[in-house]
Amino acid sequence: MSMPSGHALLINIQYLRALAVLMVVWLHARDHFQAVRLQFPSEFGTGGVDLFFVISGFIMVYTTHGKNISPWRFMVRRLERIAPLYWLATLAVVAVALLAPSLLKSTVLSGPHIAASLAFVPMLSPAFAGTYWPLVIPGWTLNYEMAFYAVFALTLLARGAWRLLALGTVLTGTFLAGLVLNWKGVLGFYSDSIILIFLLGALIGYLPISAKFKQSNGRGAFLVMSGISLWLLLQGFEIGHRAVRAGLPAALIVMGACLTPALQGRWLGWLAKLGDASFSIYLSHIFFLALLRNIIQKSGFSPDSAASGWAYMLLSLALCGVGGLLVYRFIERFMARKIVAWKP
Repeated sequence: MSMPSGHALLINIQYLRALAVLMVVWLHARDHFQAVRLQFPSEFGTGGVDLFFVISGFIMVYTTHGKNISPWRFMVRRLERIAPLYWLATLAVVAVALLAPSLLKSTVLSGPHIAASLAFVPMLSPAFAGTYWPLVIPGWTLNYEMAFYAVFALTLLARGAWRLLALGTVLTGTFLAGLVLNWKGVLGFYSDSIILIFLLGALIGYLPISAKFKQSNGRGAFLVMSGISLWLLLQGFEIGHRAVRAGLPAALIVMGACLTPALQGRWLGWLAKLGDASFSIYLSHIFFLALLRNIIQKSGFSPDSAASGWAYMLLSLALCGVGGLLVYRFIERFMARKIVAWKP
């Protein structure tokens, strides 16, 4: 069977991106009110980040396979895709912290921390002790993403399967070195088992490239359900490194999505749109949640009942989804067009 077209194969991945970012929004929305957090104690939303990491590894391999792309060109493209909106979000946090600090719960401005945030360099947060969170807190994942891109860019100097071998050697070697040498600080940050989740995605990226690749609703659904079941099981016991208890289930889900023929449906069209806007939603949702929290607090309303808690959470998802779509359409895409027009 011939390999499906890029759009047909990636459409299910777009659905997963949408679900992943909505999981992250759900996770952060509940943290704005103690009563809501107590009502929704599950940390399942963290799994959205693991899905993103697997998808990132998958996309990088799948979209560069068989192409002669220089490391420099690859990194420039990644920066063009990630940096503008992230830099804008970071500067927006600085502006809000200076002009309307009441909108933010706990933001501490520090020159070195702002600079490190803009440079995708992990630095201890002045507001949250012991955490390597940038000014835009969800941006901690982008520090891992940019490090992964840098390593992946160098592997583009190799050809064929040597790329995967080089990537696996560097990522696995870094993790093992951190484990054996008990690295702390920034070295500990970069040697966390999280980096292996990218490798799992990269391995899956070779699946549709294989001559034996064949999509199947049955096998795809089985892998997705297996991933969800394994995630629930391992989360219940809180055992092993994150790459095992969260990365492996996420990898099974992504693999299942690849093996499943593109799902169709009118309502799935909206999910695909959310997937397209997932990066905008990911970076902008903290602003919309802060705005919603302040409106609720000033209204005197408290989401402390089951019904009001659910209403708040669903409203958070809707607000961040619609708001993120607007950011994607009028800001992210606008900046992307300007970059294309500016390039010689």
